[in-house]
Amino acid sequence: MTYRLVVVPGDSDELRALQGQFAGDVEVQTLDTANDALWEVRNDPPGVIIANVELPGMSGIDLAEILPNFGAPTRLVLWSRRPDPQIARQVASFGVQHIVSGDMALNDLRDLLYRELNEAATAATPTAEPPPSESAPQSPAPPARSKEPAAPPPEPPSRPARAKAEPARQAEPPPARPAETGAHRPARRRDGPLVLTPEDQRAIRLRLEALDRDVGSKCIILADRAGMVLVETGLTIGLPTMVLLPLLSTSFSTAGQITQMLRETESSALYVHEGSHYDLYCFDIAQRFMLVIVFDKSGTPAKIGSVWVYAKRAIRDIQELLG
Repeated sequence: MTYRLVVVPGDSDELRALQGQFAGDVEVQTLDTANDALWEVRNDPPGVIIANVELPGMSGIDLAEILPNFGAPTRLVLWSRRPDPQIARQVASFGVQHIVSGDMALNDLRDLLYRELNEAATAATPTAEPPPSESAPQSPAPPARSKEPAAPPPEPPSRPARAKAEPARQAEPPPARPAETGAHRPARRRDGPLVLTPEDQRAIRLRLEALDRDVGSKCIILADRAGMVLVETGLTIGLPTMVLLPLLSTSFSTAGQITQMLRETESSALYVHEGSHYDLYCFDIAQRFMLVIVFDKSGTPAKIGSVWVYAKRAIRDIQELLG
């Protein structure tokens, strides 16, 4: 088996020396930035990434925060020139199990990476189905099931009874709803899409404009899950937003179902489109809104790591503004 290891050394000579520390069973790829590592994870996930905490642009800490959102089996090991308990606690909350320092012997670091590569390969290997031989002695089970059809006939009479009982229960709530609507719900919300006040729109637009300056996009759109534009900034001329946004909303429906099946209380999803003219990033916000960031290929190219970092910060601020 051949393992794949990605090294993002930054200014660390110790990490650069890893290139010659492994036998032929490990393919070592050295990259310049954490952003390059994320593109590699998206296109062909390696088994392990070892990255310097101090990197140009996006740091190793940012990489640790972003990597779990890709859903890849890639493991991350961080390297720091000197031990820092605060950084160790921070990256541990992102799922990083190992942060090593410059005083670690090269041989020990190589052994650690071998163990991580082996763990990653084991986790990615599908578990075998149990042998069918054990189910053979249970062949008498079908006759036992044949006796069960006698139970369903009594059920049909009970179903109409339930159907009659339910309308009676539903008849009481309608009078109570009109009283609750005006008394407890904020004026800015209704049963349909979210209604933003002018103050809300100004605050969100200012935040989107700040995000635009951070990432250098063509335009940024905040929309609800029905595809209706709530706030936008930049140039949307030439983009079929009326058709594009509902399609993006549909792409997130599966992510919502996965979240429910996994019983997650919080989750995020990202749709990425790389084209010849445009790059598009669409972030799901609490399964209620979409943040769409569009880049023009004729201008500044998008960097997936920077987009992740700045977009996540903006999403937290937008969630507070949306209440």
